[in-house]
Amino acid sequence: MHTAGGLLAILLGLVAAVLHAVNAAAGRTVSPSFWLMQVAVAVAYGVLALALRRAATPALRWTVTGVAVGAGVSVLASEWALAWPGTWPLWLGSWSWAPGFVAILTLLPALLPDGRVLSPRWRLLPAFGVAAVALTGLAWATTPYDAQDFPETLAGARNPVGLDLAAGTGVSVVVGVLVVGTVLASAASLVARWRGAAGVARQQLKWVLLGVGATLLLVVAARLVPLDWQEGVAALAMLPLPAAVGVAVLRHGLWDVEVVLSRSLVYLLVSAVAVGGYVGVVGLVGLLGDGDGDVSLLAVALLAPLLLPVHSHLQRRVNRWVHGGDDEPWEELARLGERLAAAADPDDLAERVLPSVLARVRRTQRAGGARLRLVDGTVLVDGVEPEGGEVLPLEYGGERLGQLEVTRTGGFAGPEREHLQHLATQAAVAVHTVLLSRESRRSRELVVVAREEERRRLRRDLHDGVGPSVAALALQVETARDLAQADPAAASAILDRLAPRINAVVADVRALVHELRPPTLDELGLAAAVRELGARLSGTATVEVAAGDLGELPAAVEVAAYRIAGEAVANAVRHSGARTVRVDICRDADALSLIVSDGGTGLADGARDGVGLASMRTRSEELGGTFSLVSDESGTTLRARLPFAVTGETVRQDVTS
Repeated sequence: MHTAGGLLAILLGLVAAVLHAVNAAAGRTVSPSFWLMQVAVAVAYGVLALALRRAATPALRWTVTGVAVGAGVSVLASEWALAWPGTWPLWLGSWSWAPGFVAILTLLPALLPDGRVLSPRWRLLPAFGVAAVALTGLAWATTPYDAQDFPETLAGARNPVGLDLAAGTGVSVVVGVLVVGTVLASAASLVARWRGAAGVARQQLKWVLLGVGATLLLVVAARLVPLDWQEGVAALAMLPLPAAVGVAVLRHGLWDVEVVLSRSLVYLLVSAVAVGGYVGVVGLVGLLGDGDGDVSLLAVALLAPLLLPVHSHLQRRVNRWVHGGDDEPWEELARLGERLAAAADPDDLAERVLPSVLARVRRTQRAGGARLRLVDGTVLVDGVEPEGGEVLPLEYGGERLGQLEVTRTGGFAGPEREHLQHLATQAAVAVHTVLLSRESRRSRELVVVAREEERRRLRRDLHDGVGPSVAALALQVETARDLAQADPAAASAILDRLAPRINAVVADVRALVHELRPPTLDELGLAAAVRELGARLSGTATVEVAAGDLGELPAAVEVAAYRIAGEAVANAVRHSGARTVRVDICRDADALSLIVSDGGTGLADGARDGVGLASMRTRSEELGGTFSLVSDESGTTLRARLPFAVTGETVRQDVTS
């Protein structure tokens, strides 16, 4: 109903504008100030009624709708009376604007911004406002024309319901006192509401208060300026409040109706262009010809193809004004998602997309500055350094990746904060990709370094340990061979001494081989090898190993699972205090899964960054697998998934408690 009222008021204003052009062309004019005031009120408050359709109480919506429709009816009836003189159109146009004029001064300050009075002690204020509006309308409707201020072109007409009583001084004084008293009380309630507000609400009310104050000042000024200026100043007085409310909506999220307002403005502007074009075409044809023929059809035929591009252009301009960009907030999110998906690689995300996203956040939110702070120490800033602004966490999969900081004078309203949160969610996906890529690169570098260090160690052990030992054995064998014929006893003694030395070298070689791949894996298989390892490490705890049919496994997967299981069982036995440690090993078509759990006291804080944990993680990452550790007072559970096909990708460690 309120939406229909708003649209009706706008339509009445636009039709009145067309009729005014027709009357002006024929030399029939009404006071320009009166006409402009009523059209401005009808259109401005009509748009406001559309914006309020779900954002306030019915009392406020009805008040705004009534103001708009009253002004539209008044100006259209007045123009109609000029074009087709008649008693009742003239009468309707003479008073239907007055109730809305008084409502702007009495009811709106008491009800803005949400349609509710400030507190119970102000509950009678709307009733006095309604009484002032009703009595003002009744007084203007029944006062003879020669006793009221009215446009000069209609002088001499008679009010069909005029009453001498309505023109009496006593009635005017009563109505005047009621109106002035209600205006002052409503303004006082708005000031009290503003003083008690904080944050964004205070910023919203500041603009409403400025609009009401400017309106009251102009109304007073209209009585003080020379007579020729009074109607112009009175017309100007009707505009500050809707303008101020528009600022509160656009800059501070009043009523959460930016999208409704932007679309209303677009359709209003398109309608104005259509009406203006129609009047222009009709006027031009009238000047060039005799005005005969289907002029209206010609005007429509010329204008219709232009309306769609005009609508698109105006939509972009209004969106840029309302939202700071070419798109509405949710379309902006969609475009951000497309940009993230189109990024060529993580480096492109880090170097180009993230900075541009940050700049767009600052621009669309009209913020002074925006900053992206990541957990790896990366800091991106656009504009001034944000201080004390909105802080939104960047999270992905429950893991905190950083935060988005945006600052703006006056803060952010509910819908703006929601839009920011959605932007932060989208940005978190990009940040996750960037951090994952960086950690993957670091992990690969660590793997390469570890492999080279292992090769260096093997070379050193072979060169400095096994190599000299084997060389010494060779010399001893040569010596024994030389003595075999001349001194068999000495040769035999040398060979006797060689046996333990050869065994020692064999042991050294076996130790090196064991470090590369435990022999028990070849002798027993993974499940039995882990059982044997658990029996050796059990100590005071019982190690239970459960494994299904594992079949043939890749060598790298077997070794990694064996090493991870050994380290995890050793940690559990030494640190958890658990009586039982359980190892579960299973496989599917793609990977081997390993779970080591205990019912101990949980993992100590100092152990989270230990060498053993890092080693297990690295072994998982080398195979492109996943590694997670969950530890609390009920025990510790380690999970590793080792894919059979190594992709080179790595997965970040996830440790929670």
